[in-house]
Amino acid sequence: MFDKKDNGIPSEIDSLESVNGTETDFAEQEFKKYCEANDFDCDKEGMDEDTRKDFEKIEKRFVKAINEKRVVFEGDTMTYTVSGKSKEMAGEKITVRPPHGRTLLAMDGFGKNQQQNQLLAYITAMCNFSRNESNKISSLDRKDYQLLMSVATLFLVE
Repeated sequence: MFDKKDNGIPSEIDSLESVNGTETDFAEQEFKKYCEANDFDCDKEGMDEDTRKDFEKIEKRFVKAINEKRVVFEGDTMTYTVSGKSKEMAGEKITVRPPHGRTLLAMDGFGKNQQQNQLLAYITAMCNFSRNESNKISSLDRKDYQLLMSVATLFLVE
């Protein structure tokens, strides 16, 4: 959920040395570790062209957020710091845990033509928000919402 005590990313992330000399290399390796911790297939060579393009968009989104120090991974869990563009929640931390049965059940009750509502319910449950708090997620800036949507997509296509 939210950690209102500290609006910044843990200071230890600032002191981490980059891998192979660049922040992007470090961010890519962190993303790969997160994928492996959650058993996501991240072997781009084995993907068909459309899947690879979609995966690369997701990877690019994560690499950017890691470089901006808004994403921190701890094993299979991700902590995301909301950007300043989402004014009501700017600086708030959202913890995203791997989905479980309740997460999948959150998508029930929506018609087959309500995929966006199903996705919002799934993301809301992954962030351990109640269904009544889904408006917090839906009111995020497009870029913040897209990152949460990306992690949900990784779990849904798994």
